[in-house]
Amino acid sequence: MSRERLGHPAWRRIVAVYIAVQFAEIFGVSMIYSYLPMALERAGVPIGEIASLTGLSIAGLFVIGAPQVPIWLAIAELRSRRLVIVRSGLIALAALIAFALADQAWQLVGATVALGFWLGNTGVMLATIREVAPERERARVISLFSAAAPMGFAAGPLLAAWLIGGLGLTLAAPIAVAALLNGLLIVANIVVIPDVRPTAPQRGSVLQVARRGIVDVLRDPIARAGYLVLMLGIAGERMLRPALPLRIAEVSIGSAVGGMPEPLAAPGVAGAVGLLIGFSALIGALIAPLFAALTFSRIGIPRSAALAFAVGAVAAASLAVAPTLPLLAVSITAIAAVSALLQAAVFTWLAERVTPLRRSAALSLSLFPLYAGNVAGLAAASLAALAGAPREGDLLALTPIFASAALVLAVGVGAATLLDRRRATLRR
Repeated sequence: MSRERLGHPAWRRIVAVYIAVQFAEIFGVSMIYSYLPMALERAGVPIGEIASLTGLSIAGLFVIGAPQVPIWLAIAELRSRRLVIVRSGLIALAALIAFALADQAWQLVGATVALGFWLGNTGVMLATIREVAPERERARVISLFSAAAPMGFAAGPLLAAWLIGGLGLTLAAPIAVAALLNGLLIVANIVVIPDVRPTAPQRGSVLQVARRGIVDVLRDPIARAGYLVLMLGIAGERMLRPALPLRIAEVSIGSAVGGMPEPLAAPGVAGAVGLLIGFSALIGALIAPLFAALTFSRIGIPRSAALAFAVGAVAAASLAVAPTLPLLAVSITAIAAVSALLQAAVFTWLAERVTPLRRSAALSLSLFPLYAGNVAGLAAASLAALAGAPREGDLLALTPIFASAALVLAVGVGAATLLDRRRATLRR
């Protein structure tokens, strides 16, 4: 049998390490996403500016990272995939340490934006997994890899909630744990798994390969359709993140939240944020691979994606009106499952439908729509936050953020039909 069907002899180790890398890096970043509003409040930023500054800081991360993607793809293809993955791990490690030591607003924002230099390894790992995994295992392992990031987003806040709310430690403690885990996986990439070379080698200089990859992929209608779906899914989900800690505080505290100068510092709010976001995201991330396995082969990727967008739109809208923490948890869980399922759908679509010569570039450059979705979603959330006005039932003026996210996800239902036109499903 061919290697395409049997896979690389070390494929299980490679997949396991890459899933762990994806989990560990997002595990650390999720604490910054979830607790940056509280850290900014502690550093003296007025409550009315926190949602906007949080959104702009995280968007800046992706503005820094996006232009690097084609260059690192070319280096991975021409020189070494391991080099690119280890480089990302080292930068994530440095940025986490800088955030843990920061005590002023500009330092917190700077450490967050500096994470942009970490980006660029997800597509390289995806391309490698596609090449080393046996044909029969491919959809499953890509779904698991896609779920690793949402699981990391869940585990980070859960650990932070326990260490901060339960043990009374500072945010530096859980971030130190994330830094240690990243360090261990840097070593694992060097000593545990081989550096896999591309099955379709590229020729030319780094700039030539980078330019050719962009041009070829953007000319491919299959890739373009997948990228649009991914961008809309990420934008709709990322718009919600700056507002979630504030909405949890709003529901936890009640009507008194409008008169509090620092509601995120109120007793119990930090623990509620970590537990609610973390536990809900974890359940959502665990659900997604199960739904992927159930729906991709039965109703196809396009219909699976359309259904996920519809559920996400309803869940985003419900966040604005959910009156209790359990109902908020249901909506956040649905959003997490939708995000993971859409990523698995697009990554599987690209892995199976793009021609081998373009496949590595298509998977690596899928970070472009992912980053574009982050930037567009977070920038839109910042603008929506400025447009809101306090009113009864929404004292922190968050409704425009949730309504905008629901609209973006609703548009995604229509975008998913583009996949159906390309006849890209996994039906047998």
